[in-house]
Amino acid sequence: MMYPAEVPQGQVACPIPSSPRVDGRRLRRFVVKGAGSVSKVLGDDNLLIEILVRLPPKPSSLPRASAVCKRWGSILSDPVFHKRFRKHHRKPPLLGFFQGYANRFAPIMDSPDRIPAARFSLPKSSTPYKEHAEYMGCRHGLAVVINKHERNTVVWDPLTGQQRSVAFPPWVDDAFMGCFCTWHGTVLCADAEDGHVHGDCFSSPFKLVLVYGGGYNTKAFCSVYDSVSGVWGDVSSTTIRNEISVSRPSILVGNALCWLISGGDILVFDFEIQSFDVIEKPAEYHVDDRCFQLLRMEDGGLGLAVLSGLVVQLWERKFNCDGVVGWVLLQKTIPLEGMLPRGMNYVLFVGYDEDTNVIVLTTMIGNFMIQLDSMQIKRIGKRKNMWHNTFYPYTNFYTAGYTPYLHCTSKKVQLVCFTRIHSSYFRYMIAVTLFP
Repeated sequence: MMYPAEVPQGQVACPIPSSPRVDGRRLRRFVVKGAGSVSKVLGDDNLLIEILVRLPPKPSSLPRASAVCKRWGSILSDPVFHKRFRKHHRKPPLLGFFQGYANRFAPIMDSPDRIPAARFSLPKSSTPYKEHAEYMGCRHGLAVVINKHERNTVVWDPLTGQQRSVAFPPWVDDAFMGCFCTWHGTVLCADAEDGHVHGDCFSSPFKLVLVYGGGYNTKAFCSVYDSVSGVWGDVSSTTIRNEISVSRPSILVGNALCWLISGGDILVFDFEIQSFDVIEKPAEYHVDDRCFQLLRMEDGGLGLAVLSGLVVQLWERKFNCDGVVGWVLLQKTIPLEGMLPRGMNYVLFVGYDEDTNVIVLTTMIGNFMIQLDSMQIKRIGKRKNMWHNTFYPYTNFYTAGYTPYLHCTSKKVQLVCFTRIHSSYFRYMIAVTLFP
């Protein structure tokens, strides 16, 4: 039996049991009448692009397809195609997590999409005091690394390796450099074109938000750096009861950035109106700080997950009938018993990705990620020491020319292997696109 593109004019192609598989699913060979028109796709760049732009947004998709022939490689290496590819998919995949204290990348995808940890090495410090450099999170494809010893913040693009150093605000004196003062930084792309998936955030204007304070100081301070003007804005401050939790990534809810404070309260900075306030936790929970996790809810509002034993309780900020906003305990809960290995009574939050709605939990035997919509769980590594490493998510379209699955050196062997692997899927995409 032949594929649609191989069927002579006037004949049909029917499903057969021996159809090839892609991602574990059997491909269905479509019944196509007049399949001669399908073969014209191979000679029409516009139709070919319509097919290729629908390839899955996985790291191996474009390198595999580009190995089929020079024509495909030329199309797929075009930055214009990359922009269209990102715009079509809009939501970048979760490639892995940067681990805060360890300062290393932990890939989560399976082969051939798994990216080696060495591919995303943190920027090297100009001083030997590596313990002062700490990864603080990533958003819109840009990452933030704070180095208290050098008193600067590095905005870094892990995909290209480009980086830009930004000195601390001039009013940061020695009093803020003590061991009891906590810091957190967040970067946002200021170019909202295509929903921040334009793939060029590093050369676009960005805003760097630096939060510091706590310890013996009962106030938290916040300032915003504008890459266009090259200066720090005015300082905002608010009173806090505990130190800022540097062990958690911030989350973006509307125009507001939110950080956890030790004890469960939430620090909120609205960068549009420059307000800086504290939202108290919804109830008097007396649990470990890592039993709290900020969430971005389905409607875009602020949520809070609280671990109570092996059950995750969910809270959300909502308006009541009087127009007053407050915490509401949702009926939905997440029972972890049965999802995690037996005997795992020690569970804490160590990460969250607001874009894919994934939480990361640590146990005595390893770390697990749970997709809160599908409730799918996946183990992402062993726990190597007693410290609770923070997992900062990294999402991006990996359209670089690097091929993580490549292990042989013979270009001839590579081309034959990739063509055979990819041809079935490509023929399937032709049928789906032209004959939905």
